[in-house]
Formats: sequence, structure tokens, C-alpha cells
Amino acid sequence: MKKRRWTRIAATGMAALMVAGALAGCGSKKESSAASADIDWSKTDFCGEELNILVWEMYGDESIIKPFEEKYNCKVNATAFDSSDDLLAKLKAGGGDVYDVISPSGDMAGLVVNNDMAEPIDTSHISGWTDIPDTFKLTDMEKDGNIYGVPYIWGPDYVMYNADVVKEPIKSWTELWDEKYSGRIALHNDVSNIYMIGLIDGITKDDPLAIYNMSDEQLADAQTRLTDLNSHVRKYWDAAGELEDMFKNGEVDIAVGWPSTLKDLQDDGLNMGWCIPDEGCTGWFDRLMIVKNSKHYQLATLWIDWCTSAEGEAVSSIATTFSISNPKAAEYMNEDQKAVAMVDDMNEMFDSINFWQYVEKREAYNEVWTAVKTTK
Repeated sequence: MKKRRWTRIAATGMAALMVAGALAGCGSKKESSAASADIDWSKTDFCGEELNILVWEMYGDESIIKPFEEKYNCKVNATAFDSSDDLLAKLKAGGGDVYDVISPSGDMAGLVVNNDMAEPIDTSHISGWTDIPDTFKLTDMEKDGNIYGVPYIWGPDYVMYNADVVKEPIKSWTELWDEKYSGRIALHNDVSNIYMIGLIDGITKDDPLAIYNMSDEQLADAQTRLTDLNSHVRKYWDAAGELEDMFKNGEVDIAVGWPSTLKDLQDDGLNMGWCIPDEGCTGWFDRLMIVKNSKHYQLATLWIDWCTSAEGEAVSSIATTFSISNPKAAEYMNEDQKAVAMVDDMNEMFDSINFWQYVEKREAYNEVWTAVKTTK
């Protein structure tokens, strides 16, 4: 696995005083979205100011962070979350006192907006905003005429497998229940496994959002069937590094995972394949958002500007292998990098994914998932 740079937020009293002194010397002042017009947007020297981001693990890669730190003379502290519920828990615990920017997927972004947990973004300071297709500017980021999130990068939750063991692609999700795979499967420790049952049952044919609004009866059935699958699951993974290690150690042959994991394993010499079963797959489209009452609104805006610019998004895609939302990012990528991120097939891939959506009954989904994994 590539080395990831993670700086957990742990300020001592002395460190806090040093930072406060440094910022005072730079003439710092409290910022807010309401005062955006009063901010000096030409500023490039932030005198060591610290930006705290709460993001999926790959988004704290050194290649993404370092150019920004050098351009603005600042420091970016990245804290990882490993599921949407983990993000929500950390956000509720810290809020704007601890974090400045978050990267929620579609199942959590709308909840953040509707619960007043984010600041409006002044898109006039997001250089890539006009380059992002309207198709990608999802409406769950809009409220009362304000924009609360900028599309970042995205991808599928597909099946990956050791092609030396699994000779043919998985054609149906139901094959995971085949006895020959018993103990050889890894699944993400996430409620998204419930969506798989909905895909198998075809409930999305008339309503693509049906898997995010399953009835109590459907959830009970999903719990039973996922519990039956438990004996085939070696482990429910939390971090991508765990999944990589299981494949490398020969512990699993099949998993549901992300393109970044597949690419890292291929780079390490494993003969890996991937497929989307006939029933389709779900996926994630991550947004970048500013946390409500962030103490570093300007720097947070500039971070989003960098990450969603053509160059910044290219750097992000190369670091993660994920697909881009700013088409101009392709200008900063070579042919191999574009192939990995499926740039040339971007629209076709985008249309084939059922992207995670807000789950109103999330507590019920979580109860089902907790019951499934604790009976393993």
C-alpha cells in the first residue's frame, strides 16, 4: 500500500499558543462565509495557518497536500474516516472547532446540508466550478439558493478478484453465496451491503432510489440473507490497507472494493480482475464541503478550489485512481493515468452506477448492519 500521510489533530497548550502567536503576527481574523466579500482573496501567504480536513483515507495523500501547502504557506492536517457513519460521528463530536473541510459521499452529504452542518461556498472563488458538467452538480448540495458542496471524484463499488484463483468474472451478486467461496470473501464494513440485496431483488428497475428507502420487511429479509453470507466472509474491512493485506497474504480471493485498492494490488504484481455483476453496482460521488463555523473559511475555500481545479483533480485522480468530475483534469494526465481513471469511458461508467443517496431510515439500516456483522 502506498504510504499515506495522516496527521491526527492533537494540539497541546504550548502548540496552540505558538499557532495563535503566529497567526496574530500575520494579522489573522475570524472568517465566515457571510464575510466572504470582506476577505482578501489575493492572499497567498497564510503564515503557517493550519487547515484540518476530515476525509476518506486516500484524500490525504502527500501528492495532493504538498503543492497546496507550498503555494499558501500553510499546513494541512488530514484525519481519516472509514465509513459515512464514522464521518458523521467525528463531525458531531468536533464540528467547526476541530474540522474545516469534509468529503462526504452522497449518502451523507444531503444530511449534512439539511442539518445545517456546513457553510455555503462562494463558487466565484472555485476556479473549476464552470468546468464541472451540470450533470455532476447534484441538487442535494443546494439549499435556499446557496451551494454547500463541490463535486470532487467518484467511482464504483465493484467486485475485484484474484484472477489466478477466480477464472471467470462474477456475473451475479448471488454467486457470493456459492460454497466454493466460503471464507474467501471480504466485504466493506458498511451499510452499503444492504443495497446489494436490493440490487439482487431488482427493486431499482422502476425506482433507482428504492435501495435507499427499503421497507421494514425488505430490511428484515436483507438481514437474514446477509447473515447467511457471514460464513463466507473472511472479514468486513474498514480501511483499504486491510483489504490489500488480505489479498497479498492469500486470505481472500474475492472482495467488494474500490479502484484504488485494485490498482495498488496490480502494481504489487497480483493478477487482479474486476467486474460489475449483471444486477449493476452502487458507487460514491464525493463532495468537498466546508464545516459549519470553520475557523479557516478562506483557506478551506482555497483547498476546495485547488482540489477541484483541473490540475488538482488530476493529482487527486492519479493518487487515488478515482474518476474525475472536472473534464479538464485530463489535460494533466498521461494515457495510462486516464485509462486507469476511465476518463474516456467516464460518461458510460457514470450512467451505469447507482450512486449512494441519503437514507432517511439510516438508523434502521445501521441496526440491520450491526445485527449482521455481530452474528458472524
